[in-house]
Amino acid sequence: MEGHDATVRIAVVGDPGVGKTSLISAAASETFPDNPPPVLPPALLPADAIPDGVPVVITDTSSRPEDRGALEQSIREASVIVLCFAMDRPGTLARVSRHWMPEIKRITGPSSVPVLLVGCKADVRPADQSLQAAVLPIVHSNPSIETCMECSAKKLQYVGEVFYLALRAVVHPLAPLYDPQAQTLRPLCARALKRIFTLCDKDRDGVLSDAELNAFQVHCFNAPLQTEELVGVKEVVAARIDNGIRDGGLTMAGFVYLHALFVERGRLETTWAVLRRYGYNSDLVLSREALAAVPFAHAPDAVVELSEAGRAFFEGVFRRYDTDDDGVLSARELEELFSTAPGNPWDSPLYEGVLVETTKRGSMTLGGFLAKWAYTTAVEPEVVLAYALYLGLEDAAQAAPLFAHARPRRLDRRQDVAKRGLLRAFLFAAEGLDAVPLLEGLISQARAAHSLPSVPITAAVAAVQLPERAAAREEPEAAAAPAPASPASAMLLLRPLAEEQGSVLLGSPNARAELAVADVAAFAFDARSRESFAAAVQRMLAVASAAGDNLPCLLVATQDAGMDPDLATEIGETCSRLGIAPPLTFAGLSFPGRSLYQTLVAAAAGAELAIPDTPSLQATRRRRSMVRRALWCSAGGVVLTVAGYAAYKAYARTQTEVAPTSKPASS
Repeated sequence: MEGHDATVRIAVVGDPGVGKTSLISAAASETFPDNPPPVLPPALLPADAIPDGVPVVITDTSSRPEDRGALEQSIREASVIVLCFAMDRPGTLARVSRHWMPEIKRITGPSSVPVLLVGCKADVRPADQSLQAAVLPIVHSNPSIETCMECSAKKLQYVGEVFYLALRAVVHPLAPLYDPQAQTLRPLCARALKRIFTLCDKDRDGVLSDAELNAFQVHCFNAPLQTEELVGVKEVVAARIDNGIRDGGLTMAGFVYLHALFVERGRLETTWAVLRRYGYNSDLVLSREALAAVPFAHAPDAVVELSEAGRAFFEGVFRRYDTDDDGVLSARELEELFSTAPGNPWDSPLYEGVLVETTKRGSMTLGGFLAKWAYTTAVEPEVVLAYALYLGLEDAAQAAPLFAHARPRRLDRRQDVAKRGLLRAFLFAAEGLDAVPLLEGLISQARAAHSLPSVPITAAVAAVQLPERAAAREEPEAAAAPAPASPASAMLLLRPLAEEQGSVLLGSPNARAELAVADVAAFAFDARSRESFAAAVQRMLAVASAAGDNLPCLLVATQDAGMDPDLATEIGETCSRLGIAPPLTFAGLSFPGRSLYQTLVAAAAGAELAIPDTPSLQATRRRRSMVRRALWCSAGGVVLTVAGYAAYKAYARTQTEVAPTSKPASS
């Protein structure tokens, strides 16, 4: 459940005659039915009748073969399942593990639905039968069974508690918080509590003072702790663990232990109240409601990226956890950084092939850290929002300034490149050409040492020093501002597209939309091969046309040392005919050439300087020229018509004025 407002559906299942219908009737009417019907219709309990304010639907089920479809539907829709057996019929308990639990798992699939195991007819249980001894092996082999209990509908014993515990298993579930077999809090719960502790530790001294504890208590429960309550809490913690109290305050270990104690003592609602007050849902990740303050909807030709405030926030996070101040996050430091989050977001397959700046041993540098967040914002901005909260922000409203919406390509309204959070470049490689050196070169120009991912590279991201003119470009009112102490830079995302991938992109009905996010495109070819150059030009013209003839395009020549003079002449003539600059050169990692990546950034800034003269662009210019001529002709016709009409009116007025004076001669 995402929150408290969803309807809780309780399905009561079990063998025929175990007392399912009598249990529901006794709980609803507080009387034992002498002649209950075979199956009761679903019963709706309104939210105002439930202590937790959640509407509840209780569904009785039949085990007859003809009702199997209805039974499976009830189990499939259930929020929690009450699985009944009869205390006076041991065979019904044996079928719990042999039939019912496998059947429930088959129907519910991978989603784990909590199960409450209930022994009915406790009033006729044999005196020598122990419920605990009978059910313990079943519970150990079925983790989804949260609670076991017995009841008697005839004696009205614990019938209400059955449905209270069933409701609590949904609203305040045990499974996400606690591992009964290991008798410890589950990792996600411990991480969430660590984040909450960190948010409450305002002075970052590692302990919660009395003032900080009271602020936490008021935030979660709208009431401070009394002095004796504070003393009692700290005495309990100090008596149980050695490192729970320090300097009169509650340490993180003590805070986590306190909640483990609440859970062990059945006070699940206390821990859940704290977790939900800090935005967590029942899966112990931040809920949709907690993240709703920052909308990411944007125009089709716009992108979401980190703002300057966003980059500053993540730089602050890096420096806070770089405890030895060496500019690198070790594996231990990176693990500690994400210890208040569900995990490392970059462990996902989506990020395995992303190349950023690291040390040769793979440790994250500040540049690589910021590049990784820039890339994550480009592909999953919602994840970045959630992690900003996991890493220190208290609520999503504070996170809004971390993001900016930008339009990648607007010839009539270009933005200052230095203010963009990320520039996106597509790298199209001709058939047979290895694009990896070009991707590595982007990282090498930022830092010579880096490690390669163990999977194919899907993107490379690094900061590129802006060309001098682009870095110096300022708004008129800011022209007098002092120059920055360090050179301006832009984050560049270089995404490789092999020959086949490029063909798939161009063949897609959404090709223009997919190309709209790119600020610039590069087309690499083998400078020793006329065929490779021709293929690169052909691909460039196709991409430029598909993008609407407003995508800056650059050619990149690799292995140019062995270029044939005739091919060099042909390349120069082709570039001149298409109105683009000569190819950039790339000679390998030994000489990566900063100018290659700077030129990509510069082309994104001055897009009109790198638009190839494609047949579609020529056709567009001809249409515009024809329209202009038509407009001029129309305008000329209108002028002549107006002038003629004006002359006619002037002539008519003259005739009218002359007519009275021209009288005929008298006879």
